[in-house]
Amino acid sequence: MLEERRVRYVLAIPKNEVLPLPDGRTRQARELYALVPEETFERRSCANGAKGPRENDWASVQLAPTAEDFERHLLIRRSTVPNKKDKKTGALVREIAYFLCHTHPGVTLAELITAAGQRWMVEEAFQAAKGQAGLDEHEVRKWCSWYRHTTVCILAMAFLTAVRSRHIPTQPTPPVPQP
Repeated sequence: MLEERRVRYVLAIPKNEVLPLPDGRTRQARELYALVPEETFERRSCANGAKGPRENDWASVQLAPTAEDFERHLLIRRSTVPNKKDKKTGALVREIAYFLCHTHPGVTLAELITAAGQRWMVEEAFQAAKGQAGLDEHEVRKWCSWYRHTTVCILAMAFLTAVRSRHIPTQPTPPVPQP
């Protein structure tokens, strides 16, 4: 539906997601990762985290284009060090994440990485809403009740954000030198 409406997106997908290739074949995301040469990966930061830049190794694989002349890419994020236990062997391995991207033609790897990094800010906003506005404090069983609760929590977060922004002192702008 998003592709039909020409909406760009970056969507996290599972490793067994079947993806269309430009030549008409299909492959799973993990199979495409195995085919990516090591020198293709670039170490980049997608955004700053609580402990500084969040660096990972990134690569992009061109997929079949959509009917509307947009492009599809598989964006692969790999951690820089082994940080996840393999379920079968128990050994530490690098964490791999996959993103399906629908973009305008000619998008750069840096632009895809920036878009994928925006997810962290959204997750942080939801975490703040849980702690400050009780977003996770519902005991509802029906859609309407959940919707009402969520709407009130989001409005409360918007109010808190507006109040907070008024009380944060603004940085004085340095005077512009006159010639």
